[in-house]
Amino acid sequence: MDNRISIEKLMEFVVPVTESGCWIWIGSTQEGKERANAGRENAYPDRFFWEAHFGHIPAGLRVCHKCNVQCCVNPSHLCLKSAERQPSEMA
Repeated sequence: MDNRISIEKLMEFVVPVTESGCWIWIGSTQEGKERANAGRENAYPDRFFWEAHFGHIPAGLRVCHKCNVQCCVNPSHLCLKSAERQPSEMA
């Protein structure tokens, strides 16, 4: 049996915000970070949405939010950046 969750099922935990275009994740969170069971152990929903729309995330990269809204899962608001923390992110 295929236990992978579909985009349609995950969209049940998303609230679109018309003004910003963000898709706000309202599903489960753990330690302040969104979580979704996407057929693997507790995947981050932003990673799941990225991979579903654009493909695999190469090693050394992480999903970032152009909109600066950490619970946004709109693929057009997501981008990949180096997994190394930038000085501006350390404050």
